[in-house]
Amino acid sequence: MTHGQKLKNTFGRFIGVSLTMQELYRQIEKFAVSDAPVLITGESGTGKEICAQSFHSYSDRNHQPFIPLNCAGLDGHMADSALFGHVKGAFTGAHRTRKGAIARAQGGTLFLDEVFDMPLLTQAKLLRFCQDYSYRKLGCDRLEQADIRLICATNKNLKKNLKANRFREDLYYRLNTIPVHMPPLRERGEDVLDIAHFYLHEYAKAQNKAFCDFSHQAQECLLRYPWPGNIRELQNILQYVVSGNEGQIITADMLPGIITKNAFLPEENVQPEKTKAILPLWQIEKNVIENAIHLCNGNITEAATLLDIAPSTIYRKKQSWEENG
Repeated sequence: MTHGQKLKNTFGRFIGVSLTMQELYRQIEKFAVSDAPVLITGESGTGKEICAQSFHSYSDRNHQPFIPLNCAGLDGHMADSALFGHVKGAFTGAHRTRKGAIARAQGGTLFLDEVFDMPLLTQAKLLRFCQDYSYRKLGCDRLEQADIRLICATNKNLKKNLKANRFREDLYYRLNTIPVHMPPLRERGEDVLDIAHFYLHEYAKAQNKAFCDFSHQAQECLLRYPWPGNIRELQNILQYVVSGNEGQIITADMLPGIITKNAFLPEENVQPEKTKAILPLWQIEKNVIENAIHLCNGNITEAATLLDIAPSTIYRKKQSWEENG
């Protein structure tokens, strides 16, 4: 049986069984039933909207709407109207009354993607909304009440944006009640292969191609590439490869040069064994902690007890590793 034949979705629409993803699944299961705001952080292409959808799917609101709103590119009246709605004549060009994302999400979940791109004036209004979930449409004096779960996401550096006053610190703490971090693809180990097999089958079927697996060398290339564009980059490359080739097996020579050029380094480019054997102290500490968590089946509290440190120390260090890349 091939790697691809063993493939299955492991949690909702997520694929992968790496330690970092198992921790994410536990977070979703634990907090899905809550109505507290969630802030999902992570690089572009890591699946932040899928994470938000998973919170919705595992919640009691799963039969109600899931409404996504991308805040990037919204400004002025456009941002306020997209979020809160407006009545006819509220501003120039408002030729008819429009429901905002909050009203359309009533009873369900509102997902604000790229929330750190929201204009500062709209941030102030969102902060007021978060206090009691009441709001007014633009041009209307009537106060309306919302019953929604608010989930936000950003790929921005939190500390940098707060320090530069591009995002309100009081709103950040309001939205960050339940912090969730999406790991980059390069930190997910062999999840890369499971995801690659899933999309290989999808694209091969859509294009009526016979591809069903990767050669061993192609798999090594996929595992060694750092995937700066994460899952979205992997999807684009697989679409390109399937479109431009024929056969049953994806071989290394079918992959773009950017994927293969660093996969198999010449012997003269390999670092001396002495240099490779010496790791930075933080890396040794990281390896020890991650190994302890793995041996405790992802139970951070148990791992902390065995390491004779506080669980909060592990969470703080994990956050530091994520922020520093």
